[in-house]
Amino acid sequence: MAKLVWQDARERAQNVLDNYWDGRFPVKIATISRAMGVTPYQASLPAGVSGMVVKKPKEPARSYVESSESETRRRFTLAHELGHYVERVEVSDDDDFSFAEKREPGRYDLHEFYADEFAGALLMPEEHFLNMLDEGRSLIDIAAKFGVSLDAARKRRERLEKNPPQKD
Repeated sequence: MAKLVWQDARERAQNVLDNYWDGRFPVKIATISRAMGVTPYQASLPAGVSGMVVKKPKEPARSYVESSESETRRRFTLAHELGHYVERVEVSDDDDFSFAEKREPGRYDLHEFYADEFAGALLMPEEHFLNMLDEGRSLIDIAAKFGVSLDAARKRRERLEKNPPQKD
Protein backbone atom coordinates (compact mmCIF):
# COMPACT_ATOMS: atom_id res chain seq x y z
CA MET A 1 0.00 0.00 0.00
CA ALA A 2 1.37 3.40 -0.97
CA LYS A 3 2.24 5.83 1.80
CA LEU A 4 0.18 8.95 2.28
CA VAL A 5 1.92 12.29 1.85
CA TRP A 6 2.06 12.99 5.59
CA GLN A 7 3.45 9.52 6.28
CA ASP A 8 6.25 9.93 3.75
CA ALA A 9 7.13 13.41 5.01
CA ARG A 10 7.28 12.25 8.63
CA GLU A 11 9.28 9.14 7.77
CA ARG A 12 11.85 11.08 5.75
CA ALA A 13 12.15 13.71 8.49
CA GLN A 14 12.81 10.91 10.99
CA ASN A 15 15.46 9.48 8.65
CA VAL A 16 17.15 12.90 8.56
CA LEU A 17 17.07 13.06 12.36
CA ASP A 18 18.47 9.53 12.61
CA ASN A 19 21.35 10.38 10.27
CA TYR A 20 22.21 14.01 11.05
CA TRP A 21 20.80 15.11 14.44
CA ASP A 22 23.00 15.35 17.53
CA GLY A 23 20.03 14.70 19.83
CA ARG A 24 19.99 18.20 21.36
CA PHE A 25 17.30 20.86 21.21
CA PRO A 26 16.59 22.96 19.42
CA VAL A 27 17.42 20.91 16.34
CA LYS A 28 20.30 22.64 14.52
CA ILE A 29 18.54 22.98 11.19
CA ALA A 30 21.26 25.01 9.43
CA THR A 31 23.90 22.42 10.40
CA ILE A 32 21.69 19.58 9.17
CA SER A 33 20.92 21.44 5.95
CA ARG A 34 24.63 21.93 5.21
CA ALA A 35 25.38 18.28 6.04
CA MET A 36 22.73 17.25 3.50
CA GLY A 37 24.28 19.41 0.79
CA VAL A 38 21.94 22.41 0.98
CA THR A 39 23.76 25.64 1.83
CA PRO A 40 21.47 27.98 3.81
CA TYR A 41 21.55 31.75 3.39
CA GLN A 42 19.72 34.67 4.94
CA ALA A 43 18.85 37.39 2.45
CA SER A 44 16.47 40.20 1.71
CA LEU A 45 13.97 38.40 -0.54
CA PRO A 46 11.31 39.87 -2.82
CA ALA A 47 8.16 41.16 -1.12
CA GLY A 48 5.91 38.35 0.06
CA VAL A 49 8.61 35.64 -0.18
CA SER A 50 9.63 33.89 3.07
CA GLY A 51 12.09 31.43 1.59
CA MET A 52 13.24 29.48 -1.42
CA VAL A 53 15.32 26.51 -2.42
CA VAL A 54 17.22 26.29 -5.71
CA LYS A 55 18.96 23.28 -7.23
CA LYS A 56 20.60 23.24 -10.65
CA PRO A 57 22.20 20.21 -12.32
CA LYS A 58 25.73 19.46 -11.12
CA GLU A 59 25.56 22.31 -8.58
CA PRO A 60 24.97 22.21 -4.83
CA ALA A 61 21.53 23.25 -3.64
CA ARG A 62 20.99 26.59 -1.91
CA SER A 63 18.19 27.68 0.40
CA TYR A 64 17.31 31.25 1.30
CA VAL A 65 15.24 32.64 4.14
CA GLU A 66 14.04 36.21 4.62
CA SER A 67 16.54 37.86 6.96
CA SER A 68 14.02 40.28 8.49
CA GLU A 69 11.77 37.54 9.88
CA SER A 70 11.98 36.21 13.44
CA GLU A 71 14.46 33.47 14.28
CA THR A 72 11.67 30.95 14.87
CA ARG A 73 10.14 31.78 11.49
CA ARG A 74 13.52 31.52 9.73
CA ARG A 75 14.17 28.12 11.37
CA PHE A 76 10.80 26.76 10.26
CA THR A 77 11.23 28.19 6.75
CA LEU A 78 14.70 26.62 6.48
CA ALA A 79 13.28 23.24 7.55
CA HIS A 80 10.38 23.72 5.11
CA GLU A 81 12.81 24.40 2.24
CA LEU A 82 14.79 21.30 3.22
CA GLY A 83 11.49 19.43 2.97
CA HIS A 84 11.10 20.61 -0.63
CA TYR A 85 14.67 19.50 -1.31
CA VAL A 86 14.06 16.03 0.15
CA GLU A 87 10.82 15.66 -1.77
CA ARG A 88 12.42 16.62 -5.08
CA VAL A 89 15.75 14.78 -4.68
CA GLU A 90 14.77 11.64 -2.74
CA VAL A 91 11.17 11.14 -3.84
CA SER A 92 11.27 12.43 -7.42
CA ASP A 93 15.01 12.00 -8.22
CA ASP A 94 15.04 15.57 -9.57
CA ASP A 95 18.27 17.57 -10.02
CA ASP A 96 16.85 20.85 -11.36
CA PHE A 97 14.17 22.70 -9.40
CA SER A 98 13.28 25.76 -7.39
CA PHE A 99 10.53 26.56 -4.93
CA ALA A 100 9.74 30.03 -3.62
CA GLU A 101 7.51 30.40 -0.56
CA LYS A 102 5.08 33.20 -1.30
CA ARG A 103 2.65 34.21 1.40
CA GLU A 104 -0.52 34.03 -0.66
CA PRO A 105 -3.88 33.16 0.90
CA GLY A 106 -5.43 30.07 -0.67
CA ARG A 107 -2.17 28.87 -2.28
CA TYR A 108 -1.50 25.55 -0.60
CA ASP A 109 -0.83 22.39 -2.58
CA LEU A 110 0.57 18.94 -1.79
CA HIS A 111 4.17 20.17 -2.19
CA GLU A 112 3.55 22.81 0.49
CA PHE A 113 1.76 20.31 2.73
CA TYR A 114 4.68 17.87 2.38
CA ALA A 115 7.26 20.55 3.21
CA ASP A 116 5.26 21.77 6.22
CA GLU A 117 4.75 18.25 7.57
CA PHE A 118 8.45 17.50 7.06
CA ALA A 119 9.51 20.73 8.81
CA GLY A 120 7.24 20.10 11.78
CA ALA A 121 8.49 16.53 12.15
CA LEU A 122 12.12 17.60 11.82
CA LEU A 123 12.04 20.50 14.28
CA MET A 124 9.62 18.89 16.75
CA PRO A 125 10.45 15.17 16.78
CA GLU A 126 7.31 13.14 17.37
CA GLU A 127 8.32 11.16 20.45
CA HIS A 128 9.69 14.21 22.29
CA PHE A 129 6.73 16.39 21.29
CA LEU A 130 4.15 13.83 22.41
CA ASN A 131 6.02 13.19 25.68
CA MET A 132 5.87 16.89 26.50
CA LEU A 133 2.13 16.96 25.77
CA ASP A 134 1.64 13.87 27.96
CA GLU A 135 3.54 15.62 30.77
CA GLY A 136 1.01 18.47 30.55
CA ARG A 137 3.52 21.00 29.27
CA SER A 138 2.04 24.12 27.70
CA LEU A 139 2.41 24.84 24.00
CA ILE A 140 4.42 27.92 24.98
CA ASP A 141 6.95 25.69 26.81
CA ILE A 142 6.96 23.23 23.93
CA ALA A 143 7.55 25.96 21.34
CA ALA A 144 10.42 27.38 23.40
CA LYS A 145 12.11 23.97 23.78
CA PHE A 146 11.96 23.27 20.05
CA GLY A 147 12.82 26.82 18.93
CA VAL A 148 9.61 27.26 16.94
CA SER A 149 6.71 29.67 17.03
CA LEU A 150 3.59 29.01 19.07
CA ASP A 151 1.69 28.68 15.77
CA ALA A 152 4.11 25.99 14.56
CA ALA A 153 3.72 24.04 17.82
CA ARG A 154 -0.06 24.37 17.62
CA LYS A 155 -0.10 23.12 14.03
CA ARG A 156 2.15 20.17 14.93
CA ARG A 157 -0.23 19.19 17.73
CA GLU A 158 -3.23 19.46 15.37
CA ARG A 159 -1.57 17.29 12.73
CA LEU A 160 -0.52 14.66 15.24
CA GLU A 161 -4.08 14.58 16.62
CA LYS A 162 -5.55 14.26 13.12
CA ASN A 163 -3.02 11.64 12.00
CA PRO A 164 -1.61 9.96 15.12
CA PRO A 165 1.64 8.02 14.93
CA GLN A 166 1.25 4.57 13.41
CA LYS A 167 1.87 1.73 15.82
CA ASP A 168 3.84 -1.16 14.35
